[in-house]
Amino acid sequence: MSVQDDERERELVRMFNLDWDPAHQRAGVDALLDIDVDGRPCRLEVEVKSSTGTTVSTARDVGMEHIQKWRRKLFVIGFYSKEARRPELQRCLCLTPIDMEPWIASIEAKILIDFKLARHASERLVLADLFDVCGKKETYSLDDAKRLHKQQWTVAEYEAALDVDLEGKRRISQAKMLEILQLRSKYIAERGATLNNPHVTKAHLDTFAGSNRVVSGPNWASGIRQIAIEFVRANPGHPAAMARPGTPGPA
Repeated sequence: MSVQDDERERELVRMFNLDWDPAHQRAGVDALLDIDVDGRPCRLEVEVKSSTGTTVSTARDVGMEHIQKWRRKLFVIGFYSKEARRPELQRCLCLTPIDMEPWIASIEAKILIDFKLARHASERLVLADLFDVCGKKETYSLDDAKRLHKQQWTVAEYEAALDVDLEGKRRISQAKMLEILQLRSKYIAERGATLNNPHVTKAHLDTFAGSNRVVSGPNWASGIRQIAIEFVRANPGHPAAMARPGTPGPA
Protein backbone atom coordinates (compact mmCIF):
# COMPACT_ATOMS: atom_id res chain seq x y z
CA MET A 1 0.00 0.00 0.00
CA SER A 2 1.38 3.44 -0.91
CA VAL A 3 1.82 6.14 1.74
CA GLN A 4 -0.94 8.17 0.08
CA ASP A 5 -3.36 5.23 0.11
CA ASP A 6 -2.59 4.62 3.76
CA GLU A 7 -3.22 8.26 4.63
CA ARG A 8 -6.58 8.26 2.87
CA GLU A 9 -7.67 5.08 4.59
CA ARG A 10 -6.62 6.40 7.99
CA GLU A 11 -8.76 9.45 7.26
CA LEU A 12 -11.75 7.23 6.49
CA VAL A 13 -11.24 5.28 9.71
CA ARG A 14 -11.22 8.49 11.74
CA MET A 15 -14.31 9.83 9.99
CA PHE A 16 -16.27 6.63 10.59
CA ASN A 17 -14.88 6.22 14.13
CA LEU A 18 -13.57 2.70 13.53
CA ASP A 19 -11.02 0.76 15.54
CA TRP A 20 -7.92 0.88 13.32
CA ASP A 21 -4.91 -1.42 13.36
CA PRO A 22 -2.03 0.64 11.87
CA ALA A 23 0.11 -2.47 11.37
CA HIS A 24 -2.71 -4.43 9.71
CA GLN A 25 -1.78 -7.36 11.93
CA ARG A 26 -5.29 -8.64 12.67
CA ALA A 27 -4.96 -11.36 10.02
CA GLY A 28 -5.55 -8.84 7.26
CA VAL A 29 -8.39 -6.97 8.98
CA ASP A 30 -8.16 -3.21 8.39
CA ALA A 31 -10.54 -2.06 11.11
CA LEU A 32 -13.31 -3.15 13.47
CA LEU A 33 -16.78 -1.80 14.14
CA ASP A 34 -18.48 -2.53 17.47
CA ILE A 35 -22.25 -2.08 17.63
CA ASP A 36 -25.17 -3.13 19.81
CA VAL A 37 -28.18 -4.50 17.97
CA ASP A 38 -31.29 -4.81 20.16
CA GLY A 39 -29.12 -5.69 23.14
CA ARG A 40 -26.81 -7.97 21.18
CA PRO A 41 -23.14 -6.81 21.24
CA CYS A 42 -21.62 -7.39 17.80
CA ARG A 43 -18.25 -6.84 16.19
CA LEU A 44 -17.88 -6.51 12.42
CA GLU A 45 -14.66 -6.60 10.44
CA VAL A 46 -14.23 -3.71 7.99
CA GLU A 47 -12.32 -3.56 4.71
CA VAL A 48 -11.25 0.05 4.13
CA LYS A 49 -10.57 1.13 0.54
CA SER A 50 -9.97 4.37 -1.29
CA SER A 51 -9.94 5.26 -4.96
CA THR A 52 -9.27 8.25 -7.21
CA GLY A 53 -11.11 6.56 -10.07
CA THR A 54 -14.39 4.78 -10.73
CA THR A 55 -13.20 1.30 -9.71
CA VAL A 56 -11.54 0.04 -6.53
CA SER A 57 -8.37 -2.01 -6.35
CA THR A 58 -8.26 -4.95 -3.93
CA ALA A 59 -5.11 -7.02 -3.37
CA ARG A 60 -2.28 -8.87 -5.03
CA ASP A 61 -2.67 -12.58 -5.66
CA VAL A 62 -6.34 -12.82 -4.71
CA GLY A 63 -7.33 -16.39 -3.91
CA MET A 64 -9.97 -18.32 -2.01
CA GLU A 65 -8.71 -17.02 1.34
CA HIS A 66 -9.52 -13.48 0.22
CA ILE A 67 -12.97 -14.61 -0.95
CA GLN A 68 -13.73 -16.15 2.43
CA LYS A 69 -12.58 -13.05 4.32
CA TRP A 70 -14.48 -10.61 2.10
CA ARG A 71 -17.72 -12.49 2.73
CA ARG A 72 -17.40 -11.60 6.42
CA LYS A 73 -16.66 -7.89 6.03
CA LEU A 74 -18.25 -4.52 5.66
CA PHE A 75 -16.63 -2.42 2.94
CA VAL A 76 -15.95 1.28 3.45
CA ILE A 77 -14.93 2.91 0.17
CA GLY A 78 -13.88 6.53 -0.16
CA PHE A 79 -13.77 8.14 -3.59
CA TYR A 80 -11.24 10.95 -3.85
CA SER A 81 -10.41 13.64 -6.40
CA LYS A 82 -7.33 13.18 -8.57
CA GLU A 83 -5.32 16.17 -7.36
CA ALA A 84 -1.75 15.00 -7.08
CA ARG A 85 -0.83 16.90 -3.92
CA ARG A 86 -3.91 16.52 -1.76
CA PRO A 87 -6.83 14.49 -3.10
CA GLU A 88 -10.13 15.52 -1.52
CA LEU A 89 -12.86 13.11 -0.44
CA GLN A 90 -15.86 13.37 -2.74
CA ARG A 91 -18.18 10.57 -1.60
CA CYS A 92 -18.26 7.35 0.43
CA LEU A 93 -19.95 3.99 0.08
CA CYS A 94 -20.59 1.63 2.99
CA LEU A 95 -21.44 -1.82 1.65
CA THR A 96 -22.45 -4.98 3.50
CA PRO A 97 -21.20 -8.48 2.62
CA ILE A 98 -24.55 -9.10 0.90
CA ASP A 99 -24.12 -5.92 -1.14
CA MET A 100 -20.69 -7.16 -2.23
CA GLU A 101 -21.72 -10.77 -2.88
CA PRO A 102 -22.46 -10.46 -6.64
CA TRP A 103 -18.98 -9.07 -7.26
CA ILE A 104 -17.29 -11.50 -4.82
CA ALA A 105 -19.06 -14.44 -6.50
CA SER A 106 -17.83 -13.25 -9.91
CA ILE A 107 -14.22 -13.30 -8.68
CA GLU A 108 -14.72 -16.69 -7.05
CA ALA A 109 -16.02 -18.09 -10.35
CA LYS A 110 -12.82 -17.01 -12.11
CA ILE A 111 -10.50 -18.88 -9.75
CA LEU A 112 -12.64 -21.78 -8.53
CA ILE A 113 -11.74 -24.14 -11.38
CA ASP A 114 -8.01 -23.71 -10.74
CA PHE A 115 -8.49 -24.28 -7.01
CA LYS A 116 -10.44 -27.47 -7.69
CA LEU A 117 -7.68 -28.65 -10.01
CA ALA A 118 -5.11 -27.94 -7.30
CA ARG A 119 -7.08 -29.99 -4.77
CA HIS A 120 -7.75 -32.94 -7.03
CA ALA A 121 -4.17 -33.09 -8.34
CA SER A 122 -2.70 -33.09 -4.83
CA GLU A 123 -5.13 -35.79 -3.64
CA ARG A 124 -3.89 -38.13 -6.37
CA LEU A 125 -0.29 -38.22 -5.15
CA VAL A 126 0.68 -41.69 -3.88
CA LEU A 127 3.56 -43.27 -1.96
CA ALA A 128 5.58 -43.69 -5.15
CA ASP A 129 5.45 -39.93 -5.61
CA LEU A 130 6.57 -39.42 -2.02
CA PHE A 131 9.53 -41.75 -2.51
CA ASP A 132 10.51 -39.94 -5.71
CA VAL A 133 10.41 -36.52 -4.03
CA CYS A 134 11.69 -37.29 -0.54
CA GLY A 135 13.46 -40.61 -0.92
CA LYS A 136 12.18 -44.00 0.19
CA LYS A 137 12.34 -44.33 3.97
CA GLU A 138 10.43 -46.36 6.51
CA THR A 139 9.91 -43.19 8.57
CA TYR A 140 10.82 -39.55 8.13
CA SER A 141 12.37 -36.93 10.38
CA LEU A 142 11.13 -33.50 11.37
CA ASP A 143 13.85 -32.01 9.16
CA ASP A 144 12.54 -34.05 6.20
CA ALA A 145 9.08 -32.56 6.72
CA LYS A 146 10.42 -29.01 7.09
CA ARG A 147 12.49 -29.30 3.92
CA LEU A 148 9.33 -30.31 2.08
CA HIS A 149 6.65 -28.06 3.57
CA LYS A 150 8.91 -25.10 4.44
CA GLN A 151 7.30 -22.39 6.60
CA GLN A 152 3.69 -23.41 5.94
CA TRP A 153 3.29 -25.02 9.37
CA THR A 154 3.89 -23.81 12.90
CA VAL A 155 6.30 -25.58 15.23
CA ALA A 156 3.32 -27.15 17.00
CA GLU A 157 1.88 -28.48 13.72
CA TYR A 158 5.20 -30.08 12.79
CA GLU A 159 5.49 -31.61 16.25
CA ALA A 160 1.96 -33.02 15.94
CA ALA A 161 2.98 -34.76 12.69
CA LEU A 162 5.40 -37.01 14.61
CA ASP A 163 3.04 -39.97 14.72
CA VAL A 164 5.31 -42.99 15.27
CA ASP A 165 7.91 -43.99 17.85
CA LEU A 166 11.18 -45.54 16.66
CA GLU A 167 13.57 -46.65 19.40
CA GLY A 168 12.40 -43.86 21.67
CA LYS A 169 12.49 -41.19 18.99
CA ARG A 170 9.43 -39.60 17.45
CA ARG A 171 9.28 -39.91 13.66
CA ILE A 172 6.81 -39.37 10.82
CA SER A 173 5.17 -42.34 9.12
CA GLN A 174 5.01 -42.76 5.35
CA ALA A 175 1.26 -42.13 5.42
CA LYS A 176 1.64 -38.88 7.35
CA MET A 177 4.52 -37.74 5.16
CA LEU A 178 2.35 -38.39 2.11
CA GLU A 179 -0.29 -36.09 3.61
CA ILE A 180 2.37 -33.39 4.02
CA LEU A 181 3.45 -33.89 0.40
CA GLN A 182 -0.16 -33.50 -0.73
CA LEU A 183 -0.54 -30.31 1.32
CA ARG A 184 2.65 -28.89 -0.17
CA SER A 185 1.51 -29.73 -3.69
CA LYS A 186 -1.86 -28.09 -3.04
CA TYR A 187 -0.18 -24.97 -1.65
CA ILE A 188 2.12 -24.62 -4.67
CA ALA A 189 -0.72 -25.11 -7.14
CA GLU A 190 -3.04 -22.68 -5.35
CA ARG A 191 -0.43 -19.93 -5.54
CA GLY A 192 -0.94 -20.02 -9.29
CA ALA A 193 -4.73 -20.08 -8.97
CA THR A 194 -5.06 -16.41 -8.13
CA LEU A 195 -5.98 -13.09 -9.73
CA ASN A 196 -3.71 -10.07 -9.50
CA ASN A 197 -5.57 -7.12 -8.01
CA PRO A 198 -9.08 -7.61 -9.41
CA HIS A 199 -10.94 -4.30 -9.21
CA VAL A 200 -14.42 -3.83 -7.83
CA THR A 201 -16.09 -2.71 -11.03
CA LYS A 202 -17.80 0.59 -11.79
CA ALA A 203 -20.89 -1.35 -12.89
CA HIS A 204 -21.20 -2.98 -9.48
CA LEU A 205 -20.51 0.21 -7.52
CA ASP A 206 -22.95 2.24 -9.62
CA THR A 207 -25.83 0.02 -8.48
CA PHE A 208 -25.67 1.79 -5.09
CA ALA A 209 -25.85 5.35 -6.43
CA GLY A 210 -28.65 7.24 -4.73
CA SER A 211 -29.17 4.55 -2.08
CA ASN A 212 -28.61 4.78 1.66
CA ARG A 213 -25.25 3.09 1.08
CA VAL A 214 -23.92 6.51 0.04
CA VAL A 215 -22.89 8.04 3.35
CA SER A 216 -22.37 11.79 3.65
CA GLY A 217 -20.99 14.02 6.37
CA PRO A 218 -20.99 15.26 8.93
CA ASN A 219 -22.63 12.18 10.50
CA TRP A 220 -20.25 9.62 9.01
CA ALA A 221 -20.07 7.43 12.12
CA SER A 222 -23.83 7.23 12.63
CA GLY A 223 -24.30 6.48 8.92
CA ILE A 224 -22.18 3.33 8.89
CA ARG A 225 -23.60 2.18 12.21
CA GLN A 226 -27.15 2.41 10.92
CA ILE A 227 -26.21 0.34 7.87
CA ALA A 228 -24.49 -2.23 10.09
CA ILE A 229 -27.42 -2.44 12.50
CA GLU A 230 -29.91 -2.95 9.67
CA PHE A 231 -27.64 -5.64 8.19
CA VAL A 232 -27.42 -7.58 11.48
CA ARG A 233 -31.16 -7.29 12.11
CA ALA A 234 -31.94 -8.64 8.65
CA ASN A 235 -29.23 -11.34 8.79
CA PRO A 236 -28.77 -12.31 12.45
CA GLY A 237 -27.03 -15.57 11.62
CA HIS A 238 -24.58 -14.14 9.07
CA PRO A 239 -20.92 -14.98 9.88
CA ALA A 240 -20.01 -11.28 9.58
CA ALA A 241 -22.14 -10.52 12.66
CA MET A 242 -19.68 -11.86 15.21
CA ALA A 243 -20.28 -11.72 18.92
CA ARG A 244 -18.06 -9.10 20.51
CA PRO A 245 -15.16 -10.74 22.38
CA GLY A 246 -15.83 -10.96 26.09
CA THR A 247 -19.59 -11.13 25.56
CA PRO A 248 -21.23 -13.86 27.69
CA GLY A 249 -22.79 -16.65 25.67
CA PRO A 250 -26.42 -17.71 25.88
CA ALA A 251 -27.46 -19.14 29.22
